[in-house]
Amino acid sequence: MNQIKQHNFVMEQGVPCSFLLEYNKEIQANDLFAVVRVNASDEKYVAKLNIAKVENVSEDAISTFKLTLNGDIPQGRYVYDVFIYDSNNKPKSKILKGHVLVKASISDRGRLNG
Repeated sequence: MNQIKQHNFVMEQGVPCSFLLEYNKEIQANDLFAVVRVNASDEKYVAKLNIAKVENVSEDAISTFKLTLNGDIPQGRYVYDVFIYDSNNKPKSKILKGHVLVKASISDRGRLNG
């Protein structure tokens, strides 16, 4: 059984954020499913990450993906998970998890509430 990797990141509200995921097996982007939730146990998700297969940047990687989270989620702390789905469209295994901190955008910092 593979150990689940963890990657935490901070992003600015309103600005998309991307990162690369390297995997040691041959899989396709449509085999992956990645979502952001308020709590890890929530069934409903706040956002879905876009996943695109890209050229490997490391010799050790067999598959490399660019995951992008649009910046259209509210400020706050969230959790995200990346799953591999099987041919029956069911989660087979979780390969990545982490926390996302969405900070206020620069354009919002000078605004008054109300």
